[in-house]
Amino acid sequence: MIRDQRRDEAYFSELLSDLDDALAETQQALDSGEFTSLSEQVDVAQQLYQLAIMRAVSHYSYGSDMASLKSSVLAILPYRQQLSATADKLPAAHQCYRHDFERLGGVGEACGSANVNRYVYALWWLALLVAVGAEKAHIQQALDIIGEQGNDALLDSIASRLVDTDRPMSPTVYYPTVYQPLLDAINSDGEVQAEHLNVFIRQWYDSLEDADWYDNHLCDCEFEYTDYYVGYWCFEASLVASLFCIPANAIREHVMVPVELLNN
Repeated sequence: MIRDQRRDEAYFSELLSDLDDALAETQQALDSGEFTSLSEQVDVAQQLYQLAIMRAVSHYSYGSDMASLKSSVLAILPYRQQLSATADKLPAAHQCYRHDFERLGGVGEACGSANVNRYVYALWWLALLVAVGAEKAHIQQALDIIGEQGNDALLDSIASRLVDTDRPMSPTVYYPTVYQPLLDAINSDGEVQAEHLNVFIRQWYDSLEDADWYDNHLCDCEFEYTDYYVGYWCFEASLVASLFCIPANAIREHVMVPVELLNN
């Protein structure tokens, strides 16, 4: 049963087919040497990684069963590993270029995309891994390649709760305007946790105007791969609720909460 209410079943069926084709064709072009410069190869590897995340989100919106969702989620890691491996090939003088793709905080951009996008995608990836029951070793690999140890209090708290128990903890969060209430939920107890989580969910979408996917439901034509509407889901909320034992009933009322992914 379709989970997103802004598009119909036919839309998501076609979208998933398009994303599968885009991933396969772009990967083939990368493998065949069609992209000749290393910087272009890094750009393409970044696009493939983000497309893999978009495909997994689309599977959830479409109503795919957990087996199909899990398959698409586990496929994200190899694309992210490919991005790092491709960036490793850049000459020493150009290694600074890769930071545009690997840094999650600050006001930098890559391919015209604000850093907050990479931050959100990292949290979505972790949320989906938890939701589909990925093995701890797989989650650890994802955390290792995301990096940012000791740089962001929210990511550090989530990673520590997952598998990275010796991780250094930052006292601050990269994007406090959006994510401080989510961190407050983690650092609170009892009913106060749910209160902070609800504050976060209520302002989540409106606070992310810089996200590539913001207002994508209004797009009739797609000019960039980030223009596709894949659904609006506050996966960050389901991740924190699941990891920190916040009752699902406390946040079920919000239409952007992926309730089927709540593990409590």
